[in-house]
Amino acid sequence: SRALLSYVREKVAPEAPRAGEETFESWVVRRFGRRLYEIFFKTYSEKLWGIPCGELDADFAVQRIKKFSLFEALKAAFSTDTSGKHKTLVDRFAYPFLGTGMVYERMADHVSRNGGAVHLGTPVRKVASAGMKATGIELADGRVEAYDHVVSTMPLTLMVLGLDGVSPEVVAAAKSLKFRNTILVYLNIRNENLFPDNWIYIHSPQLKVGRITNFRNWSPHLYGEEKSSILALEFWCNESDELWSRDDEYLIGLGRKELAEAGLASEADAAQGYVHRINRCYPVYMSGYKELLKPIQDYLDGIGGLTVIGRYGSFKYNNQDHSILMGILAAENIIDGSGHNLWEINTDYEYQESALITETGLVELNDRAGSKYDDIVLRYHAACRYMSRI
Repeated sequence: SRALLSYVREKVAPEAPRAGEETFESWVVRRFGRRLYEIFFKTYSEKLWGIPCGELDADFAVQRIKKFSLFEALKAAFSTDTSGKHKTLVDRFAYPFLGTGMVYERMADHVSRNGGAVHLGTPVRKVASAGMKATGIELADGRVEAYDHVVSTMPLTLMVLGLDGVSPEVVAAAKSLKFRNTILVYLNIRNENLFPDNWIYIHSPQLKVGRITNFRNWSPHLYGEEKSSILALEFWCNESDELWSRDDEYLIGLGRKELAEAGLASEADAAQGYVHRINRCYPVYMSGYKELLKPIQDYLDGIGGLTVIGRYGSFKYNNQDHSILMGILAAENIIDGSGHNLWEINTDYEYQESALITETGLVELNDRAGSKYDDIVLRYHAACRYMSRI
C-alpha cells in the first residue's frame, strides 16, 4: 500500500527535521512515514490542538505513542494472538460498573471516614502565600483558610498569576502557556446497538467533532431497562473561538447533525441533549513550551508548603492514572520527605506506555528486572486495588 511504501521510503531516506527542530510532524513521519501521518495523525491532532503539527512539540507523540510502532500495529491487525498486546491496542478494560466517578466517590468516603473533610461547591480564587511559603487558600468569597501544605490542581497559569511577588520572567512565561477548551455534547440516542467501540476518533476535517464516546459500551449497568445509548461528542476550541460562545441549543443541533453526517445515528434518533463546557483542560505542547515551563518549575520548587499536580496543575497531558500516581507520590513527599520528582511523571516513567494488559484488563509489568520504577508501579496498582474495595 501507499502507506507501507511511504514508511519504507522514510526508513531508507528519512526527512530531516526543519532546522534541527523535532516536532510532532517530524517525529511521526520518521516513525510511520509521511503517508500514514497525513491520513491518520495530522487532521485529528490539528483538530485537537488548534495549531499545525509542525508547530506542535514532539513531546505529545513521545508521551502518547512512545514505543508503539507500525510493526506492532500490523502485527495486531493480522494476528489472532492477543497475549502481550500493547496498551495502545487493548480492547479490554477494567472499568467501574457505574463509571469512573465511583473511584472518586470512594476516595471522598475514605477521607470522611478517617477524619478528613471534603468541601464541595467551594470555589478557590488563589493560593495564599507569604514570601516563598504557601500559607493556605483564598476562597472566592474572600475568606482565607490557613494550611500547613497546599496541593494545587488548578490550572498552572492561574495558580502562578495568583501568587504574590512572582518575578516578571515567571509571570511572562505563565501568560505565554496555552490551554485548549472542550465542549461536551451529550446525546441520548434511541438505539442500544450503535457501534461496538468504546469511542471513535473522527479524523475528517469536514466535521468539527473530534471524538465520540459510547457509554453503553463502557458500562451497560448504567442503563437498566433503557433501550438507548448516551454518546458524548467532544469539540475542542480556544476561548476566543466562536464555537465556545455558542448556546446549548446550537451545540446540541450541531452534535445531531454531525452524528448523522458520520453515519452513526440519524438526527431523528437523537432525543435529549446536554452540554458541558470545560475550560483549560488540554495543555498545549506548542514548540518552545518546555523553555516557558522551566522557569515556572524552578520558581515553584522554591516555594515551601506547595505542591502542584495533575493535568492542569503541572501542565502535563496526563491520563487519570498519571494524575492518581502524582497524588500518591505527592503524599509520600509531604508525609515522609520521599523526594519524588513529580515533574517526571508522564515524562520519564517508562512503564506508562510500555506496559502490557492482562486478561483482567489490568496492567502488568514488562520483564524489566530491577527497574527503578517497579516499586512505584506496584504501589500504584496496590492503591488502585485498595480503592476498588473500600
